[in-house]
Amino acid sequence: MKKTYILLVILTIAVLGFASCHKDPTPTYKGFEVDDTQIEAEAHGCKHTVTIRSESEWVAQSEEPWLMISPANGRGEVECTIRVDSSLTYDKRSSKIRFMSAGNLLKEIEVVQDGFEPSIAPQSEEITIDAYKKRDDRWVEVEISTNVEFTATTDAEWLSINEHTLNLDRGARPRATRLRIDWKMNSDPQTREAIITLQPESLGEPTTIAIRQQAGPLIEDSRAGDSLAVVTIYNKMECWADNVISDKSPMDRWECLRLWDADDESLPSKEAIGRVRDLDMSYFNTEDGVPVEVKHLKYLETLSFFGNVNTMLKSIDLCPEIATLNYLKALRVGAMGVVSLPSNFAELGDTLEELDLNSNNFNTIPKVITRDNFPHLRSLNLTANRRSSVSDLRNTSGVGLQVESDALRRLFLWEELEELALSYNYIEGSIPDFTVGRDGIRAYSAEDVREHGDTLNYAVEHELPRILPNMRSLRINLNFMTGRLPDWLLYHPHLMEWGAETLVYTQQEKGIDSNGNEVGFDNVPLSQEYYFEAYPLLRDRYEFNDTME
Repeated sequence: MKKTYILLVILTIAVLGFASCHKDPTPTYKGFEVDDTQIEAEAHGCKHTVTIRSESEWVAQSEEPWLMISPANGRGEVECTIRVDSSLTYDKRSSKIRFMSAGNLLKEIEVVQDGFEPSIAPQSEEITIDAYKKRDDRWVEVEISTNVEFTATTDAEWLSINEHTLNLDRGARPRATRLRIDWKMNSDPQTREAIITLQPESLGEPTTIAIRQQAGPLIEDSRAGDSLAVVTIYNKMECWADNVISDKSPMDRWECLRLWDADDESLPSKEAIGRVRDLDMSYFNTEDGVPVEVKHLKYLETLSFFGNVNTMLKSIDLCPEIATLNYLKALRVGAMGVVSLPSNFAELGDTLEELDLNSNNFNTIPKVITRDNFPHLRSLNLTANRRSSVSDLRNTSGVGLQVESDALRRLFLWEELEELALSYNYIEGSIPDFTVGRDGIRAYSAEDVREHGDTLNYAVEHELPRILPNMRSLRINLNFMTGRLPDWLLYHPHLMEWGAETLVYTQQEKGIDSNGNEVGFDNVPLSQEYYFEAYPLLRDRYEFNDTME
């Protein structure tokens, strides 16, 4: 029995071994087969797998560099990967992959690829921005995918669009670019919206981006409204002075302002009691100038700002809301970088008595500043309007205040002025002279003697033109003036009050005017003796007084 079992096992193994020796491990194929004959690809490209079965060696060929097949040759059953590169055109394109064997065409696969549609696709079509932020943070950036050149425009004056860069060196394939949008602060208590249009220059349809800006603070016509307006102005101008305002103390303790009291002599009305009368802010960093919220401080009598960062680099237009302050008597805007006044500035003419625009960047005296527009003005200060300090005016322009002779002449005909400061500018030429009988100019008369005393006898006897008769402080030093000092100035009844040796006669040290002339006057007095000979009654008052009354 045991021998029989062993014999059966040996026979089984032999049969299995015989069968395995006659099995072909590699299947044989007749002809050539491909499981795909056409491939449709998107514009961005794709990767496609095909299976090839062949009884002979084959080689794949393509005439287009945007088609690749791997492996590109083989025999038997082979799995190949066909890669289609990204399109470079707006239109469809097609090509074929040919399979060759011994020079004979076996099969073809047609590849059809879509082109890119001309498009401008912003990452976001709706953007919300704050009402206000610090200057350096008032911008937003939008990423845009596009394959066409485009321009970005908007009708909103509170938005400005920077130039974008776009590199379409790969034809119609979309590229990413960034669009930076700068925005201005919203002072209105309502949200506002704007549309930016992305307009293709040739192909495609326009796309829009909606910008929505949050509402500004609601400032009411009240004491609380004044408080909010001051805080808003402080924040918008990026003031850094400590202890100026404080949320922990009432407004009447804020160092930057003064409120109206019930017993103030010039109180505009009972409604003004407790409202802001004077506002004085110093040391700030603004590119925008005085915020429009100043209009809510409707009872202001004095408004002062001084000390902007990098003043000489700024070009600020003073806001028109200042001209709506109906009770403003003194406006002082110094070292801010102001270059222009608003078109409605003359509306302050009914009340303004003092205008101080020192240390700004005016190139000329604003035309609105005239005797007719400001009949109550008594003090005008345009000192130090220089962007830079130069001592030679040849081949220079735009460096500071340069006054035309007619403009200077009009200032000296402004009889009501009591203070005129034009020091440290780039004023050239001579001090204007005047002739009695022209431009309405009259000579000093006996009436003036009766009004001011017999100290004016010399001026009357010599018929001096009556120029700046009320001037108590004239400062025109450190300019680039030349020529002769006119008699009306040398014998002016108030000359001794002006500190003329320093504040009138002294011009820019080693200065050269635009014509190449050394600056300075030709007839500067060596002493005051000539003056006291003309006005002997003034000798005791001024000759030994170091401080003018």
